[in-house]
Amino acid sequence: TPPSPPPYTTEDRPPLAVAAALPAATAAHVDVQALHRYCEELIETVRAANRYIDEQAPWALKKTDPERMVTVLYVVMEVLRHVAVMYQPVIPTSAGKILDQLGVPEEERTFAALGERSLRLGTPISKPQGVFPRIEAEVQVEL
Repeated sequence: TPPSPPPYTTEDRPPLAVAAALPAATAAHVDVQALHRYCEELIETVRAANRYIDEQAPWALKKTDPERMVTVLYVVMEVLRHVAVMYQPVIPTSAGKILDQLGVPEEERTFAALGERSLRLGTPISKPQGVFPRIEAEVQVEL
C-alpha cells in the first residue's frame, strides 16, 4: 500500500476542501452551460492555492522544517491535480501536461478518481515545465 498523505494542519485543510468541493461547485454551471462560471471556480481554486503557498513559504521551510515543506508541496500538488482533472473538458492538452508532470496515471484522470484517490507519495515527478506560455504585452509610449 502507498504511504499515507502527510499530517495536515489547520492551514492545509481549506485549500484541500475547496479542491474536493470542485465537482459539486461546478455541476450547476455545467447544467446551465455557463462554461465561464465553471472556469471561474477553477481559477479561484488556483488563486487560493497561490495564497496558501505564499503564506506557507515552502522555500523557507526547506531550511527550518523540511517535513512541513513536504506537506505544503503535497497540498499544492493535490489541489493542482483536482484543478487539472476538472480542466480536462476545457483545455485537454494543457490539463494533460499538468497531470503528466504530477505523475497521475491515465486511469486516475477521471472525475470519479478525484474522490477515490490522491497523489501517491514517493511518485517521481519530472522537473516542472511551464504549461502556459507567458504573454508579454508590448507597451507603446507616445511622445
